[in-house]
Amino acid sequence: MPFLFSLQAVLRWRESFERRERQRLEIVTRELVKAQQQKQQAKMERANALIQAQKKLHRGMTAAELQFELACDRARARRIAVCNEHVARVEDLRRLQVEVFRKAQQQRKILENLRGRQLAAYQLIQVRRTQQQMDDRFLVTRVRRLPDS
Repeated sequence: MPFLFSLQAVLRWRESFERRERQRLEIVTRELVKAQQQKQQAKMERANALIQAQKKLHRGMTAAELQFELACDRARARRIAVCNEHVARVEDLRRLQVEVFRKAQQQRKILENLRGRQLAAYQLIQVRRTQQQMDDRFLVTRVRRLPDS
């Protein structure tokens, strides 16, 4: 009689659920990396623009050009702030998804451990049955060899 785990359907569902949560975690992680790259890009653009503005300032600028550069810098600073907020939101989402994934993983492992223990018990019973059958055969052959008294 082969081993049958009574909760096999539940285990398969838990494995499927864990895979889905892992995929969601990967998606959120990719989104976080993308958001961090956008933030870094915005910072680099602002730094480069400030360097260019300083060069223009040393060569001489009109007040209107200076005001325009300051307005552009404020816009770049707002973009960086928006990027910071986006990164923070995605980091929070990632933390939550890590928790969901860990719980799904833990629930699957619990069922796998239960399956493993039941399989070990089944195998032990099978070994004992096999040993009992061998013992019985040995005794039967031994009894046949005994002289009649």
